[in-house]
Amino acid sequence: REAGAEISTDMAVERVLPGEGVELASGERIEAGTVVCNADPKRLLGMLGDDAVPPDYRERLISWDVRSPVVKVNMALGRLPAFEAEAAGFQHDRAMITVTLGIDAGQDAFEACGRGEPRIGFCELYFQTAYDDTAAPPGKHTMSAFCQYVPYELSQGTWDDRREEIGRLVIDAIAPYAPDVGDCIEHMDVLGPPDIEERIGLTGGSIFQGGTLPGQMWDRRLEPRTPVPGVYLCGAATHPAGSVIALNGRNAAEAVLADSQ
Repeated sequence: REAGAEISTDMAVERVLPGEGVELASGERIEAGTVVCNADPKRLLGMLGDDAVPPDYRERLISWDVRSPVVKVNMALGRLPAFEAEAAGFQHDRAMITVTLGIDAGQDAFEACGRGEPRIGFCELYFQTAYDDTAAPPGKHTMSAFCQYVPYELSQGTWDDRREEIGRLVIDAIAPYAPDVGDCIEHMDVLGPPDIEERIGLTGGSIFQGGTLPGQMWDRRLEPRTPVPGVYLCGAATHPAGSVIALNGRNAAEAVLADSQ
């Protein structure tokens, strides 16, 4: 705002018009010679239209793998769970806790996911109330779990049918390290890839806007410059991929500045 920017929210973009700007769902147009897009590549492809994208780049975006292996579980806690590592002076609630049974178990879970079977081989746990006690009522706490691996499409049943079961798999993975965790939970919100896709608009529910196996990493990640004049990508599908690092946006900004000189 200090630099003269105008920030608008809750305004869905319907179309990207290269060299002209964007058209909103309301029909209003915002003129801009440059469009920097944080939506995932498949969403951008849908907003660009058939004639704007060169065939080879279109095919790359169509084949870009956005299947997510992640289930997110948000939990309201009556109290903090007691981790056995606390005996060694570990202040669990002010750390990111990684739960894993090792590389072999992780590989088994990954392969099971490929067959459409949910299997938890890895969890990251966060306690927001350790830093912000207003995130829960007095005396209560929150914990969120970022876990792998689950398929977008289950080989048996649906996410609605099996949501509680898959949430229980997460709790069972944590319990060996915090045996009372199940007793602490008052409410649990289990979000599979289809839920993330519906709520946030990420194709496939992939928070990294694409898989992070070697075939889509490093120099194989998308570049901020697209072959569509005036259109740039700044999201997690670009190098150096996902996580909350801001480098994708920096790379896109530097490309825009370089091209505008």
